[in-house]
Amino acid sequence: MNKEELKQQYDELISGIETAKMFDGRNKGVDVYVCKKCGKRFYTRYKDKGVTPFTIKCRHCEHGTMMHDQTISEQVANVMAFEVHNWVRPTFEQLQKLSEGAQEHVLNGGLMLEDELEKDKSIVKEKFNQVQELLDSLQGEDATCLFIGHEGNHFVISGSPVSIMAQIVFAMCRYPVVKDIIKTCAARYDELNEEHGDKVRNITMDHLIEQNSGN
Repeated sequence: MNKEELKQQYDELISGIETAKMFDGRNKGVDVYVCKKCGKRFYTRYKDKGVTPFTIKCRHCEHGTMMHDQTISEQVANVMAFEVHNWVRPTFEQLQKLSEGAQEHVLNGGLMLEDELEKDKSIVKEKFNQVQELLDSLQGEDATCLFIGHEGNHFVISGSPVSIMAQIVFAMCRYPVVKDIIKTCAARYDELNEEHGDKVRNITMDHLIEQNSGN
């Protein structure tokens, strides 16, 4: 979908969202998500009208799944001093940087967590620079990059630094599972490099997709 088509669909969504026949969670309390693995809780509220997921990835153990367990009042959340995260609709500028799957979610009325959208603004450049430094260190020589995810998921990319960069960007934009594997690789960067040494170079590109998927 090109920029003009994306903008048209986004504008249509915005113009019709208030009259759309969907649940409006604004001013209806704070939703509590509970992780099935570690048991910790995560608190959210609707800042905009839209659709939210029934389950989300755990913000604490990162490997568990959090499910919507109950809804409490804003008063209780305030008294207990819970940190509450807002579900919001991305701006068009933010939408352009999302993956195709995420764009489809938003155009169907889906909301995203506000802090996740804001976080990308500050770390994309940092991550991109780290990747560029690693590729520069290869000094134009061919290399093999191994990306290892959970449960044995992995993939290998070989070639020149420029070719590696192009292949990774394409894969991340096209296949959501690749993004998940690379995020895992980023989190285990030191461990993986210690294990594999000079035999394999591990590139941490977990947020490069947000910078490139809108192009």
